[in-house]
Amino acid sequence: MFAGSDYFRQLAAANDDSADICVKEESVESTSNGGKADKHKSRKPRKAWQGETYTTVQLQLAYEAVQNGMSMYHAGKMYGVPRPTLQYRVKNNVSKPDVKTGPKCYLSQTQELSMVASLHALADAGFTVNYKLIQIFGTEYVKANEEQFPEGIPFRNTKPSFQWIMCFLKRHPDLAERTTTRSAFVASKRLPEWFGCVSEYLTKMGLQTVVQNRRQVFTMDDVELKRGKNRKNEITFTCLFGANANGNLLPPLILYPHTFTLPTQNKQSELKYAVAHQDTKLTVGNALYQWLTRVFQPWLIEENVPRPVILFLDGHRHQMGYLSSQFCHQHQIVPVSLLPRVIHLLRPLNEILFVSIEKLWHEEMQNSSTGSFTTMDPLLTPVLDRLTDTAESIIRDGFLRSKIYPWDPEGCNTVDVTQPQPDENRSKLVLFRRMLESRLTAHELGEFKARRHDEEWRGPVEYASLFQVWRELMDEIDSVETGACSDMDTTQEGDGCSVEPDLVAVKEEETGECLLDFVKEEPSVDCGE
Repeated sequence: MFAGSDYFRQLAAANDDSADICVKEESVESTSNGGKADKHKSRKPRKAWQGETYTTVQLQLAYEAVQNGMSMYHAGKMYGVPRPTLQYRVKNNVSKPDVKTGPKCYLSQTQELSMVASLHALADAGFTVNYKLIQIFGTEYVKANEEQFPEGIPFRNTKPSFQWIMCFLKRHPDLAERTTTRSAFVASKRLPEWFGCVSEYLTKMGLQTVVQNRRQVFTMDDVELKRGKNRKNEITFTCLFGANANGNLLPPLILYPHTFTLPTQNKQSELKYAVAHQDTKLTVGNALYQWLTRVFQPWLIEENVPRPVILFLDGHRHQMGYLSSQFCHQHQIVPVSLLPRVIHLLRPLNEILFVSIEKLWHEEMQNSSTGSFTTMDPLLTPVLDRLTDTAESIIRDGFLRSKIYPWDPEGCNTVDVTQPQPDENRSKLVLFRRMLESRLTAHELGEFKARRHDEEWRGPVEYASLFQVWRELMDEIDSVETGACSDMDTTQEGDGCSVEPDLVAVKEEETGECLLDFVKEEPSVDCGE
């Protein structure tokens, strides 16, 4: 029709690429509605962005080149530094290459290094450097150095967050490695290894002679005592006891619930023991610090105990915070953490002394005429008075059984780290006890356990016979276990084992070492710094 129609027809045929398009469409999946395929599915995955790496020397050279007149583009191209980085530093006059941009750090490098040094010392002593311990350290460090933080506590919610602690461990990878290594000491098979590590640590600190002096080897442990006529009004107190291998029992520190008001200092002196509030999530580690400052340190000065001294304690139950660590370092107190998960084998006070205290405590509760309680009641005074004659021998025997004194790394293999195999009689008794307790409610079983040491049943009359059967069963199980332990001790003695079950076999230390005249002040002895 038109003169140029043939020309345009030929031009359209030459530019027609429908065949190519059809071939490409065959390799592309069609959409569900028959339309065009999704274009995004044919795209290649985008590569992850990788930031350019450069050294502080390259950054400094590029910055100086820009200051000398070179353009930012050419300076960045020459030294391998991104142009936005140069632009920011030139604009804000950031000449030092080691200065990092971004939010201000909570703690400076010097402050963190001081914390790391204390954490390394605790790791050497067997303490597990975990998230909780670092959080306590950060919180107490800020409180102890308030003059360095004029703007107040830098952490949000007054304590380090989990993200800050993870970044802290990344900045100090050697501390993170120590954390993993110390976590390996969780199996009872590592007991000889623990003795070896502690011996190496004591040798490093120059305390080989100190660990052989019974007056300078201490331990600290806690026991919970309950008071109340019924479970609704029951009050739980935590009592911290300390003792040395010589058999001297320190005055306790009683931790009251926060609902009670503590007595005044004058009243506390009349009670002959110290009191404080129990730890909370915000005051973890405060109880140990109170015991060190108000009980342990005054007792050492009063008794003229030579320094340094070694303190064995459970590092998991009693968190060693920054304040406690610095206090021990200043007063030549060397803390050593006991091995976790086999702690019952290494607690000199837990085996016999605390059992005696709990028994005497139940007897005192039975003799009390009223169930009301005030903070002025002399809780442990009658119990401690009755322990005066037997405490020394009990404590010495506990140290001997735990191998802490005399310090015997070679004899640690004789400590029974596995549970003894029960005999046939005990297995039957335990099975019968489980069957009996399975038919009791949780409330009834709790009442039975709370009144086990009572002389007579004071609960509902219909449970009197059942309670008597349950108590006799428990007493028989205990007697079987006691007989098995005595048989085991006899067997070990016949085999030439170093365990000595008799208290008479504990050798007295030569008195010549303890007859030195010590003044009532802290000696300035270098504690292996």
